[in-house]
Amino acid sequence: MVLLLDGHCLKSENLTQTAYDIALLHSLGIKIALVLGTRTLIDEALNQAQIETQLHLNKRITTAPILEVAKQVSGRFRFELEALFSAALPNTPMQGSDIQMVSGNFITAKPLGIIEGKDYQFTGQIRKVNTTSITQQLNNNSIVLLSNIAFSVTGECFNVAAEEVATAVAKSLNADKFIILSQQQQVDALPKELTLNQAQAMASPSYNLSCLIKACTLNIKRCHLVSFEEDGALLSELFTTDGSGIMLSQNSFEAIHIAEHKDIGGIMQLLKPLEESGQLVKRDHELLEQEIKQFIVIERDSKVIACSALYPYETRDELMAEVACVATDTNYQGGQRASQMLRFLEKKAKKDGVKKVFVLTTQSAHFFLEQGFIESSLENLPTSKQALYNVQRNSKIFIKQL
Repeated sequence: MVLLLDGHCLKSENLTQTAYDIALLHSLGIKIALVLGTRTLIDEALNQAQIETQLHLNKRITTAPILEVAKQVSGRFRFELEALFSAALPNTPMQGSDIQMVSGNFITAKPLGIIEGKDYQFTGQIRKVNTTSITQQLNNNSIVLLSNIAFSVTGECFNVAAEEVATAVAKSLNADKFIILSQQQQVDALPKELTLNQAQAMASPSYNLSCLIKACTLNIKRCHLVSFEEDGALLSELFTTDGSGIMLSQNSFEAIHIAEHKDIGGIMQLLKPLEESGQLVKRDHELLEQEIKQFIVIERDSKVIACSALYPYETRDELMAEVACVATDTNYQGGQRASQMLRFLEKKAKKDGVKKVFVLTTQSAHFFLEQGFIESSLENLPTSKQALYNVQRNSKIFIKQL
């Protein structure tokens, strides 16, 4: 994972708690590269020193005095983080952790040069990421710490945007995740989940979102924006299905598809409470194995959260099909997923030549009426289904012409 700590995070009172959470991830064997995002801190230091700064095309022109301030700020927070991760006192979350944090000349830079007549002086751009050295340190169980200061083959220092460092390192390491830790208001301003296409279509994306988009286009499949102000938010984002921050992914986080054998356990979990309450007829594992191709599921980050099934019946005049086992995880109800599955099944049924779909239900009559079904009677069902009708359940019958 590549984690970018923005300047607000670095000066926050919650930095210690953030360090604890990162230390926990490290203890689980996760390889971590940390990048210091010090732009806001450099701005504050320049204001205090009354040093004027100039931007061109949204990039800072780094003069020699500004470079000195950038080096001071970067060095200060590098040492503060190293001190934080060195803590190992008893009765603290870091007890016995013995974490090694390594920083160095992992990034080679070159001058940005002159653009539209403006000389950027000591503003640099990345020329090379020493992937081999970083990987060696990660494999030695160290946390790699990177800053906005990079070095050239001529022995000079250059000020490089931390976001550029973070995305370049994530790409070179082929990182599983790219995470920005920022303010809660930044998280609150965005939808919980975005695909790359949705994010690119947004007008005037924020700086953080632009950075996530850049990382996603570099083939980092999951990119996150997480609040450092909420205790445990980083862990919640990584280890719960819905997380606590913003996730940008190349493809939808949630997908609907024909069920596979690996989905049987998830389907059984969804159906069990409905079977126990009498809303559905019980199906055992063996029966589900036989019928699995009749089922569709909605998966959310590899977890089955909704399912339904379609059973074809041939009649003398036409092909009909039964919609059955419509179930949604209670944590995800109210999100139109049942309607989404129904549309998917109807489209599949049409493709297979089905003219009518029907459903038997004891407690969901209004839902099916809202979906265009019309209440019907037993004689309008296929003969083979009529023979299986359970009079004791007294299910209502609904039919829809496709």
